[in-house]
Amino acid sequence: MFAVYAGVDLLDGRVARLVHGRRENAVFYPGSAVDFARRWEREGTDWIHVVDLSAAMDENDNERFAADVAASVNIPVQVGGGVRSLAKAMRLIDLGVSRVVISSLYFASRNKGLELLDVLGSDRICVAVDFGEDGDVLIRGWKEKAPILVGEAVEQVLADGFRNVLATDVARDGTLTGINSQALEKVHAEHRKYVVVGGGVSSVSDVLKVREMGFAGVVVGKALYEGLVSLRAVKAVIHKNV
Repeated sequence: MFAVYAGVDLLDGRVARLVHGRRENAVFYPGSAVDFARRWEREGTDWIHVVDLSAAMDENDNERFAADVAASVNIPVQVGGGVRSLAKAMRLIDLGVSRVVISSLYFASRNKGLELLDVLGSDRICVAVDFGEDGDVLIRGWKEKAPILVGEAVEQVLADGFRNVLATDVARDGTLTGINSQALEKVHAEHRKYVVVGGGVSSVSDVLKVREMGFAGVVVGKALYEGLVSLRAVKAVIHKNV
């Protein structure tokens, strides 16, 4: 079933959104992570998707805020950003998080990613495939390129036994410019049922396009905070078009 993920990004304990993954472009929103998570739950999101921006950029971490979110809602919560060790991943699970999202841990040290898969199982782990304009996978707070393209990366991740992938177009993330269908088509059609899409979502039409392309779900972030997309409207349209 197609799933909608509401994004809650954390920077220095505050809810924020970046543009192109850059700290200097951060926009902060009044209200706590728990307040927003509860709101998005009331409005019908299937998952809360927390990104610890501080940890992703090797500054500090927002684990306690992520744990507060997990404890405050009755829907599953996944957390990513700076999860670069087995210990951190396990700690998040112990804090009540339903699924952890890794990226650098897998692409920079594939064996460690596979070890975590063995420990947690495929339901509780997701591999983030963040990619730039040229389709290269970006890691370590989006500062470094991994030597692999988005379509190849998704294929490799699934071949390794993972069953949850998050593909985010960093070039469009936070821009509200719509999804990049051309880039997403680089993901093989048979693989899309395992892939949730993020980056650039600005309308209900974007959500429907992602579903029509055969993907497993979509992350809606800045469009929620700017009032451009209503989760209730998204869910109504999805159910109408089932």
